[in-house]
Parts: sequence; structure tokens; C-alpha cells
Amino acid sequence: MNKKKFIAAAAAVGVAASLFGVASPANAEPVSASYVVVGSDTLQDVLNALSNGTNITGGFVRSTGGSFNIGSFDATGSVSIQTKSGGVRFGRPNGSGDGVRALSRSIDGANYTSATPGGPTNVNITGQVDIARSSSGATAVANGPLLYIPFGRDALSYAHSGGTNAAFDNIDQATLKGIFECTITTVGGVTVVPVIPQSGSGTRADFLSKAGIGTLGACVQVGQEHDTRFLADGSTPFPANAVTPMSAAQWVAQNTGAGIDRRGTDVELGSPIAGTPAVTGTGTATVPNAAFYANTTWGRDTYIVVENARVTVGDPKYDANLANLVSNASSKLGNSQSVLPSQAGSVKKKFGFLAPSTTTPFRAALRA
Repeated sequence: MNKKKFIAAAAAVGVAASLFGVASPANAEPVSASYVVVGSDTLQDVLNALSNGTNITGGFVRSTGGSFNIGSFDATGSVSIQTKSGGVRFGRPNGSGDGVRALSRSIDGANYTSATPGGPTNVNITGQVDIARSSSGATAVANGPLLYIPFGRDALSYAHSGGTNAAFDNIDQATLKGIFECTITTVGGVTVVPVIPQSGSGTRADFLSKAGIGTLGACVQVGQEHDTRFLADGSTPFPANAVTPMSAAQWVAQNTGAGIDRRGTDVELGSPIAGTPAVTGTGTATVPNAAFYANTTWGRDTYIVVENARVTVGDPKYDANLANLVSNASSKLGNSQSVLPSQAGSVKKKFGFLAPSTTTPFRAALRA
């Protein structure tokens, strides 16, 4: 598709969109009368803020599709969700891969089963999902049905509960690989516990790739991404001397209060690059470290994913309001980093995201 044509046409539709949408009142989990967003835990807090409206930058920002408010659904919560009025209940998409899979089934009409245990299985969810949050990219396919739109720059590091043991603060790439393959069992003289996010997590997939991890060892426990209070069952406490992948943007948001605080007791953010912390500052003054985010191994772009046909001018499925919602206009989801308080890019920065390395969308295949 012609990306410039998409951006210009989308921005032209309702740039100064009305805030009087016809959706149900904005909250974390509305039954939407318009567009539905699911997927990545990494992006959920900032997407909730943009969907519901926020004053976090000092100016009010709300991302709408034309005059329609949107509904963003968390990665965790009840095992099933109903996204649209009169729609079916289906398993909650938990993570980037699960969110993109739900969007794919919403497009192709095949049955969907969520990675969330206990949810309904083999549900037809045609038309129930419009946008997926993704903390990881995909293989570019020239004529693919999906369009990945850069959202913001994140970086991937690790959180640990190693306390005052300084050895946990800088664990290099090779050591992380050994820890998660269970060939390295101690850090700083104590037994280390590797904790990997749940299946379907983009952060999990990215961490395995970036650390060069082949097969996870039998010693690895499973957690919920970016939650260092409990393991994946929601009740077992996060272990002492544990190491788990952590989005730097999520760490910023959880420390500053912009996002939901899911930090466990005495959990710290480490860095796999000696002398280059993932973030700087503490507490509400925590901010991204641009040098770490720029690293070609540990930095990563994040995305919002839509059906390409629905945002392509001239296609029979073109939806001008959806194209407007994901465009780079000032308050829209595709808006790049900005210093203006009335723009979505400024909101993203408050949640720990920097400008993406590119603003050019790319197409990809549906996710199986």
C-alpha cells in the first residue's frame, strides 16, 4: 500500500475528533460500540490511558476513531471477555502473540482459542477485534493482510529479586542464556531462579531471541510478564533470587505511577550491558535511558496491528474512522514522540516509550 496516502487520508478524517463517542463509558473493560484493542501487556497501560483519556502530560489527550471512543482490554483479568454489544464471549488474549492471533481470527473467521487457561475454546470471533497491541514485530510479507504500525521504542532488560547482591545488577547476555537454559545455576554465590513470562508473550519471545536462548531448561518457572509479585498462577509469590524479562517502559511506568504498579518487594531492574542502565532516576523521576533503548540487541520497537485492507484508501473494506484512529495525527495512536502535551507521543513518553526507530508501517501474514 502507499503508506503516505494512508497517513494523509487518515489524518484528514476527524483530526479534531469529537470526544462525545457513542461507546459505553470509558473504563479498562467496556463493551465497545466501536473499536476493540487487545494483546500485549507491555502496551496495555498506555493504550488504556489513550483510550480512556488522560491528563498525565498536563493537557487532555484521548485517541478516538472519528467520533468513536475505543475499548482497550487488559491482558489479564477474567478468563473471558465480551468486546462488543451482542458479541460472543471468548478467552482473554494474553500477550502480543495471543492478541495478534485474536485479530487474525477476527479477520479470517477461523475459530479462536486463547492462551488464557480456562477460557472458552474454538470460538468464532469474526469482527470482535480491531487492533492488537504487540511488543514484538513480525516477518514482513509484501502482500500480508496485517499492517504493523510503529507505536514507540521500548527496551528489554530483566528484573531481579537478588536484593543487595550486586552480581544480580549486571548479568550479561551469555550468563542470561545459561541461566534460562539451566546450565548456570548460581549468581553471586546463590542459587538463581529463572522466571519466564507466559506463553504468547511478545516479551518472552523477544527475550529468548535477544539472549540467544535455545531450549528453556527444566529449572525455569513461569510468571506473568511484568508482574514480579506472583508467578503465573497469581498466588505463588515471586521467588527470591529470581531473574525475569522486563520491559524498560513498563518499569518506568510502574515506578512513576503512570501505569499499574506490579513490582514485588525488593525487586530491582538490572542491565545486561555493563555501565549502561536501562533507565535512569528513581521513583517518580524514573525515565528511559536513550543509550540503552538505542542498543541494537536490547532495544525494540513496539506496534499496533490492524487489518491492512481496513486502513487502505480505495479498498472495499476501507474504514476511514479506523484509519484515523491509527494515523499519526496529534492525538492518534500512531503519533510519534512529541513534546507537546496535547499529543499522544507525549503520553507515550510518560509511560516509558521513546520515538520508534522508524515510522514506516509494514505488512505481515495472519498469525496461526
